[in-house]
Amino acid sequence: MHPARSFQFKRLAQEFSAWRAVPDNQRAPAAAWWWGTAIELRSETEPMPAELRSAFGLPLGASYAEAATRLMARIAEQKSLAPSNEFPRNRKSPAAATEGAAQADIIR
Repeated sequence: MHPARSFQFKRLAQEFSAWRAVPDNQRAPAAAWWWGTAIELRSETEPMPAELRSAFGLPLGASYAEAATRLMARIAEQKSLAPSNEFPRNRKSPAAATEGAAQADIIR
């Protein structure tokens, strides 16, 4: 796989992992910017390294194409997209409001 594509996918895997770590009721919709990478990799049969597979909950030997399929499924089921300032946590959730207030206190 081309190094630029690999770099882009590693970044996406980190974002996806952080997004999945947020509780469902506080999670923003999946990021729309994942579409491009997922579409590019939908035919990439090269097996993924373990650290990337675990981000997607895929078994040993899983390919980049399998991760792309999983990503596209998560995005396609949504009715809205996340604004960039509400990712990975939905800023309208109570936990996000508390975090935002704490961060504002740190800045002051």
